[in-house]
Parts: sequence; structure tokens; C-alpha cells
Amino acid sequence: MKTSQKKKESKTKEPLAVGRFGAKVCLLYRQSENKIQKLFLVPQNGAKFAGRARAIILRYPNHKSENIARCRDFRFFSDRDKIILTYIFDGASASSLRYAVVTGKNIWVVRGTIKNVATPGILVPGATAHAGSAAYFGNDKIRLATSKNLKHWKVIDLPQTPAWHFYNGALFSILGALKTKEGIALFYGADMKADLVTDVSLANQKVGERRFVKVGASLFSEHNPAEFLWQTDLPLIEVSLSETEDASFLGIVPSPRSNKMLRFYFASRGQIKSFELAADVLADHRGRKPAALKKSPENPILRPTSYSWESEGAFNPTALHLGGKVHLLYRAVGAHGSHIGYASSRDGQTIDERLAHPAYSPGEPFESPGGETADFSESLFHSGGSWGGCEDPKLTQIDDQIYMSYVAHAGYWPTRTALTSISTDNFLKRIWHWAKPMLMSAPNVGSKSVVLLPERIGGQYVIFHRVWPNIAVDTVPELVFGEGKRWLQTKFIIPPRHSYWDSQKLSMGAAPIKTKKGWLAIYNAVDRLDSSRYKIGAMLLCQDAPWSLIARTRKPILSPDEWYENDGKPGIAYPGGAVELDGVLHVYYGGADKVSCVATIETEELIWHILRDREPHLTIQPVALA
Repeated sequence: MKTSQKKKESKTKEPLAVGRFGAKVCLLYRQSENKIQKLFLVPQNGAKFAGRARAIILRYPNHKSENIARCRDFRFFSDRDKIILTYIFDGASASSLRYAVVTGKNIWVVRGTIKNVATPGILVPGATAHAGSAAYFGNDKIRLATSKNLKHWKVIDLPQTPAWHFYNGALFSILGALKTKEGIALFYGADMKADLVTDVSLANQKVGERRFVKVGASLFSEHNPAEFLWQTDLPLIEVSLSETEDASFLGIVPSPRSNKMLRFYFASRGQIKSFELAADVLADHRGRKPAALKKSPENPILRPTSYSWESEGAFNPTALHLGGKVHLLYRAVGAHGSHIGYASSRDGQTIDERLAHPAYSPGEPFESPGGETADFSESLFHSGGSWGGCEDPKLTQIDDQIYMSYVAHAGYWPTRTALTSISTDNFLKRIWHWAKPMLMSAPNVGSKSVVLLPERIGGQYVIFHRVWPNIAVDTVPELVFGEGKRWLQTKFIIPPRHSYWDSQKLSMGAAPIKTKKGWLAIYNAVDRLDSSRYKIGAMLLCQDAPWSLIARTRKPILSPDEWYENDGKPGIAYPGGAVELDGVLHVYYGGADKVSCVATIETEELIWHILRDREPHLTIQPVALA
């Protein structure tokens, strides 16, 4: 006997929108079963949306039910006891933006339609009778429809917001809106793509793409919703996505944990993800003056001299605070290439001592040897050999040894990095008995800006280096490098940020300084939209895992705007050293590939600003719908 069994269609549950319902945060989702679609509302219970769900009926005043299958892009707006649901209805001939009044009951009544609007929007009830209600919508720019009675709507064109360059012309979606002290805050986001590049023969070569969600916001007057007040020039967050991942934003609500935080929800790959921002994030973006280094009136503190070995440049200084002095080693350029010079300062800004001869000069084949100098004294300089190209030194003291990394330039690309060391005692006595240098970077790998952490972590040395375009981080049990031993590796990276001042490339500037909040690190970077100028920023790294980023400055803390940062190679501010003197951070940097400079800021002030720029933590929640 033959039997037939009809295959039962499984239930599918699609997250649609998240909103605030009194003290609860709830998720609206659509359940499909046997070609029948229904709406359900479920509260958040701990980390999951797994409370008791209740069915929702969306219908018109004439009791006709809405065709849920034709609805999409749901958005909640909550203000005290007012909750409005907006969504797009795809009709047979056109799409329209519709809105419904949400109640505590299971029946939500559709109150009206804004015709000829096919992009997601959000309806904000007016604060006054004069203002009326406002519906913001659009995907290439924000548009506005206003109504005094929620029946008749007038579409108003607004100034370009977001600014075209914010999304580079990509389409975006309105995510939600909140009433704040500053006005109506309208949030929007877009899926973006950016090329991943590496350096090949001094040219960018695409090696892939990075996908991410970029979120911004604009402010409008609550009393006149058409009055544009302000918009973010930088993103509130960039959330990375995998190559095959899509993101669907669900809503923005005051955090269930604290009204001082805002929580953003989105669905991706069957999961609900969220991140939190401080509730005053817009006021912070709008009103806080970013951290800025104060340039010394003594600048430039080092200039080229008449000595042949430093007649063309004395720049890119590194620094070490030791024995009551700030000791500076700097790149000196003259008739025979690059050498390393020495100077010192008691107060950190005024040079008290400067040697007439190099503290270090090239002597290995990988440093392009050649040439002699009458200024050289074998009794003071013990690394031997002849002259060549030693560039951009970086100093770190670990125990009783002082390590110096530098770029070993043999006259061709790619450059390589090298490491040498000297005892603290010899360094203070100016007896330049340097250890034989070791190449650190592998052949054919463009490497620069090697910086050692001043402490071992878990018995390992932590080394930062620049492999285009990232700060690469390696950990090694001992500082021994070379063919058959080890080369620098990339175990972790700190990458550029697409929409910020460090979007093209970045590198560590100086040995990080340990603070209670983490390792304070100075770095330099280049903006893809301003690629001829090197700027300086700061970041905080985890104390126990300094390859992990806590936060970095939203904007540069120093830009090359002074004459001495442009008289030579224009637009260069290149950090090499940082020391703390009596609670004040001194950052030493090269200007215009010609002179050395210093700029200062109170350490605690800089750390406060960095933490205010902290990037939100992304929380992933499994979808567990009742």
C-alpha cells in the first residue's frame, strides 16, 4: 500500500525592528509558516529576545488587516507614551510609507500613508502644535514630509545631509530617531566597501576588499523639524562585516542597562548584534574640542649644522628620559647619507648639549657603505665599518640595555629594519659601543618604524613594525634576528580606519608609555584624502595584551601647519620619541624631513580624550525567538 505525506513547511522567523516599550526593549519579528505570515512581539530577557511572545495584528480603522507579506523596513519611534511604527508597503503599482499607532494591546491601527515614498523612514510626532509631525526619509539624502493632522503631508527638500562625501555617493538607510536635549537626532547607516591594498614597488596594489557598516547622524530642531542644525563629519561607528555578510538595522533605543547609553541593534547571519554609544555622543561630536599637542616656542629645537654629516637635515628624533635628562638621537643627513646624531635637554625643550660627531653610523653591507669623514672618532664610535644610510631611530630601554631600531637603507626598495643595542652605562657616558646590528625584516618585505615595548609580556618581547598599510605586531622570546634565526612576523595588526585621518597607512611613532589606563602610544598616519601630509595621533593599548586596541584619537593631535613643518618636504610631522616629564607628555617629531621639534600635552588630558573616542564594543546575541 502506497502512502503520501505532505511535507510540512518549517517556521521561519525574521527580525524586523527593535523598540522601547515602557521599561522593556522588544523585538518585532515576522513568522512565516505554510505561506502565512504573522507578526509577533517578544521582550528582551537578559541577553536574548526569549520572553513570552504575543501576536500582533496590524489593521486599518475599517478592521481590514494589513498584508504583512508586502511590508518591509519597519522602524519604531518611542517618546514617553507615544510609540509609532513606520514601514514601507509595496503595492501593485507603487510603494508608500505607512505608519501605525502602537498600543499595549495586540491590535495596532494603521493611521495613514505618505504616498510616493519608497524608502525607509521614521515618523516623529511634533513637540508643539506649530511644529506638527515630521517624517524623515530618503536613501541618497534626507528628505522631510510634515503634517499638522497626520493626514495631509507636505514634502520639503532639506540641505544635503548627510554630506555627499560621508558615504561617497553610496545609498544609505534611516535607522531611527530620538528626541534629545540638542533636538531631533536622526541616525542613518550604509553598507560600505573599501579596497585593501599593499605596497608593491612604491605603488598600491589591491589585495581584497573590506566591508563595513558606517553609521552617522544629523540634528534637526524639535520646534521646527525642517531646520537643520548639524551633522557628523566622522562616523559614530564603523562595524566590520565579512565578505558574505549582510546587515539589517533593527533600531535604536536607550540601553536597558543605563539611560546614559544608546544601544543600536542589527541582524546579521541569523544573529542579533548590538553596540552601545554614550547618550551624549552627539553633543560630544558636536561640542568637544579634540585633544591637541602644544608646539614648543623653541621649535625647531634641532636644525642642520655646518658639519658635513648633518648639513642637510637633523630630524625624526627619538627620545629617552634617563639620568635627569631627555636624550635625543636623530637622523642626520649630509654629504655621505644618513647617520644618527645625539643631543640632550634638561627641560625637554631647550637643547643643552649636542655632539659634533655621530653617535651611530652605518657599517654593514645592508646599509650601503661608502665614504669617510674627518669628524669620525674611532675612540668614541665602536660599531666599525664605513658610512651608509641609517634612518629614523627608535629607542627603548629594557632592563640595563638600550635598544635602537632603525631603517637600514641600502639605496633601493624595499627598505629593511635593523636592531642594535648599548649598555645604559655606556649610553650615559657617551661611549658609543653599540652591538653588531641585526637585520630584523625579511628580504623583499618593506619594513619601517620598528618599536619595542619597554616590558616583556608573558616572557615575550613585543615588537611593533609597519608593514603597509598596518601597524604589525610580533612577539618573540629573544631579540635575535637574521637569516636562519628569525624575521619579524605579523601576528596581530592595528589597521587603518576608512573614514578617519588614519585611513591610508599608519605606523608606531615611539615606545609606548605605561599608564593606569593602558599603554599610551604615539603614532603617525596618512589620510587617503590628504595623502601628502603626515599627522600625529595617540592610542591606548591593553596593558596585558598591547596588540589589542582600547581606543585611538578620532582626529590627529598634531598636523603639519607651521613653516618649519613645510620648509623642506612639505606637510611632514613624523614622531619618533615620547617621554613624560612631571605629568606632561613631550612628543618629539621631525618637521619637513629637515628639523626636529617637540610638542606637549598633559598626559591625563590626552588619555581622557582618547577614552572619549573609544570605539563601541560589539555584542552578538543568538536569535532565540519564542
